[in-house]
Amino acid sequence: MIGAKTILTNTLFLMVASVFNIGVSIVTTALIARAIGPELYGRYTFGLTYVLIFSVFSNFGIESLFIREASRDRAKLALIHDIFPLKISLSVMTVGLAVLSIYLLDYPGPTIEVVQILCVGLFFQILYESLVSVSKALEEMYVVALLSVFFRVVSATAVIGSIIGGIGFVGIVSAFAIGNASAFLLALWLHARRWGFSEVGFRVPAWFSLIRQGYPFFLSALVTMLYGKINVLMLSKMVPEADLGYFMAAANLVENLFFIPVAFNTTIFPAFSRMHGTSPEALRQSYSKIVRYLVIVTLGVAAGTMLVGGDVIRLLYGEQFGSAAPLLSILILYWALAFFSNVLSSLLFSIHQEHAQVRIMVVAAGLSIVLNALFIMHSGVFGAAFAAVVTEVAVVVLMGAVLWKVDFPWPVSANSLKLALNVIAMVIIVRMLLPVNLALAIMVGAGTYLLLLFPIGLVDEDDKTLVYSWIQKRFARIRLYGVS
Repeated sequence: MIGAKTILTNTLFLMVASVFNIGVSIVTTALIARAIGPELYGRYTFGLTYVLIFSVFSNFGIESLFIREASRDRAKLALIHDIFPLKISLSVMTVGLAVLSIYLLDYPGPTIEVVQILCVGLFFQILYESLVSVSKALEEMYVVALLSVFFRVVSATAVIGSIIGGIGFVGIVSAFAIGNASAFLLALWLHARRWGFSEVGFRVPAWFSLIRQGYPFFLSALVTMLYGKINVLMLSKMVPEADLGYFMAAANLVENLFFIPVAFNTTIFPAFSRMHGTSPEALRQSYSKIVRYLVIVTLGVAAGTMLVGGDVIRLLYGEQFGSAAPLLSILILYWALAFFSNVLSSLLFSIHQEHAQVRIMVVAAGLSIVLNALFIMHSGVFGAAFAAVVTEVAVVVLMGAVLWKVDFPWPVSANSLKLALNVIAMVIIVRMLLPVNLALAIMVGAGTYLLLLFPIGLVDEDDKTLVYSWIQKRFARIRLYGVS
């Protein structure tokens, strides 16, 4: 299969980095929550969500357009010389919009101060992601992985230093800015060494061309961000800060699990784009296989999270966050569905169906607003969680229907019974080990679920051969390095 080994290698690079990052993130999140309590935690996480919503205004779909085109034609890499100065201008505009809007929406003074500090980090994050898009287009995911680890380590160090050093809440909030500024400077240095900046210039006509071509990607990102984060904005006005803190505690654990779809999606988007230009049939085969494995991964993670989620919440955040446990069981279903919608979106973009994707996201944004308004009034934070799940179901169904119409039918599998038996085996083992040790239950349960995929036939022979050959190749390289 075209690019199968590249997809596997790049995904594993990002997965290894993401596993490290999620470990660091969980530790720092737990330290923050325990240090500041539910109310300040709600304020802090709302501020992060608020500024990240505005990050979409700096994008205009330019990076997605650049990755798609440059992954097919290396000559298009030169576009970065126009994109980078454009992103500087857009980042200034974005930060200005975020600061102005938080004043106009009449949030309390302490919340405004949090957003102002976080906007510094947002500025550097926008520029950092612009430079990293070159490595994504070249499918050099080891660079993306290493830079993500660097950001996580620096920001975690700043958080821990603020807690230990007694700097407190302001220092914790500032860690986001410190991490992004450091990551940007490193990415800038790497880009300067490899590509240089001699051809960078402020060519305004080229900017308008890029914005015009990237507009469908921008509109999609805008409405996706709106429907994905509108619940937090509405909760900030409709429930106490402590309740928002419970919701965000569960939501942040789910966000940490997004390292799996993010790593996978970052890899497959350029690969899908390349396949569409060279072998559409290979792309159809890849889509069919990927959807099958998505079912396996999401079902295992969702079932496992429902089993141990409450224990994890209490272990990390303390008993004061116990109310977040049932929210986690609902939001993990949103995560599973979002994994599918992210992959389906990448495929739609790769085959030039971005306008259809945008229309779906506009419908989803409207549905999300209506459902959140109704459900939050009735059930508070639980209503927001249910609204997220219902909206994501609609998105997956609509995207699947569009792909079916353009000759990408939803794969039909007869392995439901085998998959159910695999889940049951995992549930039994986790329940047996949970009273003994939480970490042991998670590791053995996950290991059992993955290992049973092979003997019960959920992994086909082609993929077994691919995995085995990949492992043999990597071990051969290790032996070669050892000899040399």
